[in-house]
Amino acid sequence: MEQQRERSNILQINATVAAGGALLLCAVFVMSRILPGLLWAFVLAIALWPSFLKMRSWSVSAGWYRVGAPLLLTLLIAVLVAAPVAFAAVEVVRESESFMGWINDARAHGIPVPPAAMDVPWVGGMLSSWWKDNLATPDAATLFFGGLGPRNLLGLTRNLGPELLHRALLFGITLLTLFFLFRDGEELAARARPLADRAFGSRSRPIAEHVIDAVHGTVDGLVLVGFAEGLVIGVGYWVTGVPHPIAFSIATSIVAAIPFGAPLVFCLAALLLFGLGKALAGIGLAVFGFLIVFLTDHLVRPAVIGGAARIPFLLVLLGILGGLSSLGLVGLFVGPALMAVFVAIWRDLAEDEDGAETNPVASG
Repeated sequence: MEQQRERSNILQINATVAAGGALLLCAVFVMSRILPGLLWAFVLAIALWPSFLKMRSWSVSAGWYRVGAPLLLTLLIAVLVAAPVAFAAVEVVRESESFMGWINDARAHGIPVPPAAMDVPWVGGMLSSWWKDNLATPDAATLFFGGLGPRNLLGLTRNLGPELLHRALLFGITLLTLFFLFRDGEELAARARPLADRAFGSRSRPIAEHVIDAVHGTVDGLVLVGFAEGLVIGVGYWVTGVPHPIAFSIATSIVAAIPFGAPLVFCLAALLLFGLGKALAGIGLAVFGFLIVFLTDHLVRPAVIGGAARIPFLLVLLGILGGLSSLGLVGLFVGPALMAVFVAIWRDLAEDEDGAETNPVASG
């Protein structure tokens, strides 16, 4: 009789776990299109929770405690994200007309080889030869810029419109979810702790701490360090005379969140200086940019991310790149968090194994 009860209990537990897993998979499938927005909300909530607690402590009134602080911080995040995007969009629209005029002039007259091209060390001859073959004459310039025209840009705009609408929807879902996470985060965590204790036992608290530390370290190491990297390289834009240095600095700060991403922007700025006949300034900017990137990616980021997450920086880098390739930008933060969980479980199991091996010796 007892064995039958035990078997029925085991079957009920297995059925409950199977049903819960199936429902979870169904929920993930239904929300797959908006899953990045939800992940962004959880990442931002974890990263900004200390700031939210400080903001909430400004007043003890029920309205501020319950709605005011979550709403204010959510709106502040919306402004901080939307303002650079709006500024970049205005700059693109403002420069698009002059850019198309420059392309039309190049098609009509060609682009002469800059005198400073021959002064570029090691590759000056190759650069001048390539320029003569592809840009110096009207026919070559027309062939080179053949894919750029009003019709092509119009088609690109039509394809870009639905994608921008989808991104705006994801951003709205992120903000809405973030508001409720700020408002009800403590209650949600209190309800999740018993479930985590049942699933992982005593390991649940250390694993949760590792995830939180990994998110904090990744945000500090990628976003804050990337922002500082963009400001420092922005000084180089201003000194060397790059057109629109503020726009280039903002673009560098955004792209610098991705490891080895900043060279895409400052190399473009260096090429722009070459086109303006400022070869030495372009070389100096490229050298300065690579020096800053080298120091940042080899000294600052490993110390910030690896130290906070307490995992090797190689695993952090693999988590960043793997998360970026599979989940997009939000994978920059989800990947290291998953790596932190993996390392936490690995260390916990290794400690248990060591204890199991040493205890018999100690008892003997």
